[in-house]
Amino acid sequence: MTKRQQKADEICVGFLSYEFPPMIYGGVGVHVSELTRHLAESIQHVHVFTSHVEGLNNQKVGSVYVHRSSKPLVTSSNRSSNVFENITTNANVAGMRVDHISGEKVNLLNSHEGLIQVTAIQARNTTHLPLMMTAHSSGINIPDPDGLSVVMEQNVMGKVDRSIAVSGYVQRELKQTFGVDVLDGQKAGSLSAHRVSKPLVPSSNYSRKDFERIMTNVNVAEMVDKYISGEKLDLLHSHGGLIQMAATEAKNMTHLPLVMTAHSTEINRVRPDNLSLLMEQNVMGEVDRFIAVSKSMRTELNRTFGIDYNKITVIPNGVDSAVFKYQNADDIRSKYQLDDRFVVLFVGRDDPQKGAKRLVDAVKDLAKQIPEIMVVMVGQKDIYSDKHILCLPRVSRSELVKLYSLSDVFVLPSIYEPFGIVLLEAMACETACIGIQTGGIPDIIDHNRTGLLVEPENAGGLSDAISNLYHDPEKRHRMAKNGRDRVVSHFDWNSISTKTIGVYKQVLH
Repeated sequence: MTKRQQKADEICVGFLSYEFPPMIYGGVGVHVSELTRHLAESIQHVHVFTSHVEGLNNQKVGSVYVHRSSKPLVTSSNRSSNVFENITTNANVAGMRVDHISGEKVNLLNSHEGLIQVTAIQARNTTHLPLMMTAHSSGINIPDPDGLSVVMEQNVMGKVDRSIAVSGYVQRELKQTFGVDVLDGQKAGSLSAHRVSKPLVPSSNYSRKDFERIMTNVNVAEMVDKYISGEKLDLLHSHGGLIQMAATEAKNMTHLPLVMTAHSTEINRVRPDNLSLLMEQNVMGEVDRFIAVSKSMRTELNRTFGIDYNKITVIPNGVDSAVFKYQNADDIRSKYQLDDRFVVLFVGRDDPQKGAKRLVDAVKDLAKQIPEIMVVMVGQKDIYSDKHILCLPRVSRSELVKLYSLSDVFVLPSIYEPFGIVLLEAMACETACIGIQTGGIPDIIDHNRTGLLVEPENAGGLSDAISNLYHDPEKRHRMAKNGRDRVVSHFDWNSISTKTIGVYKQVLH
């Protein structure tokens, strides 16, 4: 073993990801699953801290240790419309306390009421000041408790240095419920009030799912903090917008270096998720080193958040070319009655940024001159009632590989696409590809060699590109072979793993 390999072997990394098999929504989950598997072959320990999955507890998947969040402690009620505003207020107050303490002397923190306890925990972790809590009631014991307040209350109890109750009744209640010793009574001294700014993102009708996401982040951060109290981690590595609250909290709790892989920026999506947006805004200042999945993503981080280019390393997504490879697909061709069809394949979730409507319009236009054309849309509901469109909301991975293999052309018509892992999968299965010249797609498709790139503003560009490849089978075949070669040489997970270890070394040394 070389000296370089020995140094790599000593690294213990904790991944934070909302997605991990069997719960995968898109490219982030695939990326984390593959990267952790390959990293575990080269470094000492790889741990993944992730969401709850019913029936699965902490486990070892290959050489990767997986720590799953407990089931969210409190279910949300119909009164969840203010949850997001409460969270943003906590984030703003947390920012104020750092600004104030940097310029003024503060000896003690004293928190009041359940809905400010996220800030209380952040303040204690960041400033290292003693934390006292004045208990006005126990939120968990009132007849119709506020779910978010209860979660904050449950998580702050172990962080408090001293608790004071406003009455003997509350003192006894907290002792019985949480087993904590509480002083009775407290007189106020001189006060200075600092009012929070308006929450960064306005409140809306947030769902039970949003509430569970918040609690998953709280649980994941607590898992990391609890783990390092007895075991070693050298750094944290976060993936995906929905886990960045946990990344911020875990960094403040543990003081470990934080690497973040930017798979996208929520603020630039066609339809941004407000909760991810808030998490994204608050984590950026905590990150020690960024990994961008494409050159376009690197530029986006710089222009949107002012991140210095020298702080960002471009490392692309990868694909397992041993799994995604050409296979005979006569059974699938027969199953979906695709014999004698010119098959155009699309794979993507139901999201306007994926540009599915562009492709549908192009195929409807082409059907006049190519009557045998059939677009197969994986991940889409059938809302079209068109004989040239086949929608398959969900397929197995083995069937997906065969769909790639039997298709004449794969098209990714995205409006916003930081990378496009499905292009790698299609190319690995020897399918000629067409993509929009936006985001990370030009990093993958070598125009006129492995596929065709279409200008975003070219209204008829997709139709022309599909027609071009329909009329030139030899060109399709040549691009398919070149695409497979490019995937194997440029997007191999072993190479990606080695480059990622290089980023870890930069952060640690």
